[in-house]
Amino acid sequence: MIRYLLMILVVLWCGGAGAAPFDLIVCGSGGQEEYQRRFADWGQRLRTALVERMHHPSENVHLLTESASTALSSRENVAAALDLIGRRLEAEDPLFVFLIGHGSYRDGVAKLNLPGLDLSAGDLDSMLQERVSERIVVVNAASASAPFINLLSAPGRVICTSTRSAEERNATWFAEGLLRAIEEGSADQNRDERISVLEACQQGAALTRARYDEKRLITTEHALIDDDGDELGSRLPLDEQSTDGALAAKIYLRDFRFPPGLSPRLIADYRAALDRVEAFIDRKGKMEQDEYYQHLEDLLVQVARLNREIRGGGDGDYGE
Repeated sequence: MIRYLLMILVVLWCGGAGAAPFDLIVCGSGGQEEYQRRFADWGQRLRTALVERMHHPSENVHLLTESASTALSSRENVAAALDLIGRRLEAEDPLFVFLIGHGSYRDGVAKLNLPGLDLSAGDLDSMLQERVSERIVVVNAASASAPFINLLSAPGRVICTSTRSAEERNATWFAEGLLRAIEEGSADQNRDERISVLEACQQGAALTRARYDEKRLITTEHALIDDDGDELGSRLPLDEQSTDGALAAKIYLRDFRFPPGLSPRLIADYRAALDRVEAFIDRKGKMEQDEYYQHLEDLLVQVARLNREIRGGGDGDYGE
């Protein structure tokens, strides 16, 4: 009920304002025709979902595959695509990098198999070092992907991998689980009309596990996420003891959209008010009931007031 009340206070507009997301989807070499088709399908579906369901600007979503019908997913083209994105990227713009395909781990080096030279975790780290974005998300849905956490982990970065170790080398299904979570909307676990990276990755991992269970197969992949820069990662779903998840919960694949020209301070205050409500809801059961609901009501009134300001175009205290 409380989350429903919060949901009806959410504002989504056709216009856009604030940070603009940028995406790079890299589909690696499939080898066999079955995998070539699967990886290409996942890449195309992901691009469609990001544009149509997550409302990312189409011109900001770049797809590289091994097919001649799109830009080739060579290591050189990955670097070129990130350079192209980097020319338009602002510090507040989130950058999402999705890796799909077969991975490998030899002589202590983890790679994504690409046409031509493969892409190592070190290669990608070097390419990302030059990006100005304060929020970078890398989702490596390939096999043997866990070591990417060790090299890519850093402040301001969220790294999600489909496997918990380099030894999980079988073809993975995490990309399919993540796609379903986004396409079907089940990733929006708290029903606030936003989809955070944490929500998407947790639901993607849950749907992946469910697939193995339904087919009565041994689970050969166990997703990890790292966003605290400790290079370790935590198993998904996260437990209460995990040190990861705080940053991933604040970076959104689908975020609110606001009217053009709205005060940045109003947008920031509205987001902060919603975050305070979400954080307070978790305290239910730890306070006296009357005290809990009184404080919650005060927080919801703050959200409603800011919501009204937004619907009015930022008049009042936030007017120019």
